[in-house]
Amino acid sequence: MNLHQLYAAIVGPPGVWRFVRVVVLISTVGAVVRLIPLPRRHAAGMRPRGRGAMPAAIAVVAIVIGGCAYVASRHAAPRPARRPTLAADGERSAATMRPGLGVFVAGATASYRPVDAFMKVTGARVGLVLYYSAWNDPFQTRFAVWAHARDAMPMVQMEPRGVALASIAAGHSDAYLRSFAAGVRAFRYPVAVSFAPEANGPFYSWGCGHTPASVYVSAWRHLHAVMTRAGGRNIIWVWDMNRVFHGTCPLSARWPGARYVDWVGVDGYWRGAGSSFAATLAPTIRAARQLTRKPVLIGETGAPHVPAAPAWVQSVFEGARTTPGVIGVVWFDYGDRLGDYRLEDDPPALAMFRREARHYR
Repeated sequence: MNLHQLYAAIVGPPGVWRFVRVVVLISTVGAVVRLIPLPRRHAAGMRPRGRGAMPAAIAVVAIVIGGCAYVASRHAAPRPARRPTLAADGERSAATMRPGLGVFVAGATASYRPVDAFMKVTGARVGLVLYYSAWNDPFQTRFAVWAHARDAMPMVQMEPRGVALASIAAGHSDAYLRSFAAGVRAFRYPVAVSFAPEANGPFYSWGCGHTPASVYVSAWRHLHAVMTRAGGRNIIWVWDMNRVFHGTCPLSARWPGARYVDWVGVDGYWRGAGSSFAATLAPTIRAARQLTRKPVLIGETGAPHVPAAPAWVQSVFEGARTTPGVIGVVWFDYGDRLGDYRLEDDPPALAMFRREARHYR
């Protein structure tokens, strides 16, 4: 057991507070039994011994202490989320879950305060929190526990930087994949996992023009098989592609197959005049619908600080609400070389986001 699994075992739902509640329950039942008058066998001519006032008083005190300990243990444990484990409900859970509003904010794996701050400034309830994982990094159990305690699902983008997909397909990363899956399994609750995202675009070493589609598909299927065998049955597999535009490869070439995917992710940002849900995201959703009817998650979206940003926010959320099969939108609240997408620094876009976020409270 690694440190992440040990942490989950202590603070997670199957941890020490469940044991405390069991002990308290047994002790309380024993105290109640002592208060019940039961007939005793005694020798002829001898006066039967009663239980007396002192044992009864001790039993009452035990019940009071037991009740207080039980209440304390309930408050000490993380608040249960409303989402069931996939281990119990299988694929039906992945098909019916609607995470709603999701977000990526920098630093969330070190502290959940940035996510709390985002919810406060937007007035939204976040149902999914995204982070990016470098290859060979372990599953962030502490972050997942924080998200679960606030009724949000963790989502991880596993980015194979510095490793060839052919090497992954050949099994050279199996030990790492088993370890990662063990961390997810110990967490117990649903975790959305995407591998080698936006592979239909030319942006990454695993993408279009850099890695053959057949190698990508082989790596995806191999990773899925290894992590599933290692017990990662609470994983929701997200096949996350970039929006289709001139220069991308066909989605169909990199489709691993319905048995390997639970959700389809579609990423798309404001990129200039004419950007809208209908023009930017809807064509890619239609292309994905030619492959599968799986639920669609807008896996990344955002707009830089431009006058058109509020219109983009409104268009994306209205399109997501009115397009059948779209289960959520993940806002990329971050500044990078392509632009600053942080709503906190764009009052008009923030005002529109707060209005749209009312649908996710």
